[in-house]
Amino acid sequence: MAVILFDIDGTLVDTTGPMTKAIHEALEELPHLPKPSEEAVRSGYGLAGNAFWEHVIPEATLEEIRLIRRLRHTTLEQTMEGQNVLFDGIREMLETLHEQGHTLTTASNCGVHYMNLILDTQQIRPYMTAPECLESVGGEKKADILTAQRVRHGEADYIMVGDRKSDVEAARAHDFPVVLTGFGFGNEEEWALADHVIQSPHDLVEWVNR
Repeated sequence: MAVILFDIDGTLVDTTGPMTKAIHEALEELPHLPKPSEEAVRSGYGLAGNAFWEHVIPEATLEEIRLIRRLRHTTLEQTMEGQNVLFDGIREMLETLHEQGHTLTTASNCGVHYMNLILDTQQIRPYMTAPECLESVGGEKKADILTAQRVRHGEADYIMVGDRKSDVEAARAHDFPVVLTGFGFGNEEEWALADHVIQSPHDLVEWVNR
């Protein structure tokens, strides 16, 4: 059985719509700053910490970013209420892998609030064992999350599942095989770096059990 580490955005969910709306609502408190497009938000997924905000709202100061992040906590909870943002087939894939005895968990560059919001609003927490994100492990890069998961789970067969180059880099740092989602936010250049690219969540079940 494998320990399967899942990125969140572009791998399990697409929160671009509600995230963009939440950021716009937060920016009502800072009307001098431009509101980012959905494409700007989507292209920022995969960046860690303030790097995401510097990409999405480059005009904002660090102090303004801190304020936006605090405001976004509340506005995102509101915009996520009742929203299904899982990619088609994700729930069934998680359920199948969990029932087969694989250990499922997370390795995302997001913060704790966002990770918990996704796990709880999408009702996928029961499938996850000790989920972690960059903030929860106090890390600087995604490979640090894999280090923490490796300490927790010990010797095992690990698989990193993500959608961006950062997922590949983290997996390579630990010599883990890496699977990227062809339906996520990545591109052909990033897909070429992976050991395997899946076109649907069901493809992962077949690949893991090959």
